[in-house]
Amino acid sequence: MIARGAPLLQVNSLLVDYRRGSGWQRVLHDVNLQIRVGQMMGLVGESGSGKSTLAALLLGERRDDRRIAAGFISFCDVDLFSAPLNAVSRLRGAKIAYLPQNYGASLTPTMRVGAIFAETLRYHGPRSSSAARRETILGLLRDVGLVDVETALTRYPHQFSGGQQQRIALALAISCRPRLLVLDEPTTGLDPIIRRSVVTMLRRLCREHEMAMLFVSHDLATVAELCEAVAVMRAGQIVETGTVRQVFATPRHPYTRSLLEALPRLDRDDTQGSGAPASKGRNAIGRGVEMCDLGQVI
Repeated sequence: MIARGAPLLQVNSLLVDYRRGSGWQRVLHDVNLQIRVGQMMGLVGESGSGKSTLAALLLGERRDDRRIAAGFISFCDVDLFSAPLNAVSRLRGAKIAYLPQNYGASLTPTMRVGAIFAETLRYHGPRSSSAARRETILGLLRDVGLVDVETALTRYPHQFSGGQQQRIALALAISCRPRLLVLDEPTTGLDPIIRRSVVTMLRRLCREHEMAMLFVSHDLATVAELCEAVAVMRAGQIVETGTVRQVFATPRHPYTRSLLEALPRLDRDDTQGSGAPASKGRNAIGRGVEMCDLGQVI
């Protein structure tokens, strides 16, 4: 067991290429990232910056159209791309869980919810009786805020709303108590009230299940609210890392500053133009992070 605060996942000098026609194109450039046990890390950047590519690589999936040109990804001291496939497969789902942006894709449409969970627990969970697995599943569905969980087990994914499907997919992702939960844009398209409830739920689940989390998003306000640390990605490179307070209060890289300056701000008189800060300037940052609204952070 790795102690809380110790390195859990390390990405070291990673270079990744995708096949393009008869050649290769570099998509990730010298990426370095570390996530510690129990840490909630945000990964932010504009669309096309490489966030989802990096997140998917953390599963150790090997594909013919992709190659690791240099560097490595290590999880619990296992190199995900040089270790035997069966060793990596044992980690995937059991120790590393991934919730894609299209969370419905993780729910088999032809299977009832109870069967989907039972199959996952049989393959990746600890040995237990059918009755014990059923109680585990019911508890997970309650944890993510579903009501009438007994009936939920008998229904198909399409019989739930989009928000309910998202909660079911999240419960499925944490069903085997992974050490690391990777979430790809989980709050995209949610209204502010639902987004806040999802953030509250994620924070509680990570604390109760002692999970680390990589939260991939372009939503800087949600990252400020949920995460302890943040990495900023641009054009396949991580250009800045640090605590949320450090990066959002005193960004060092011009790209990070441009992301923050592009957001609406309550401390700015927009009648003077979008780039004219009010006199409060960045003194509002500390209070804003605590208020969990990046519109008030900068």
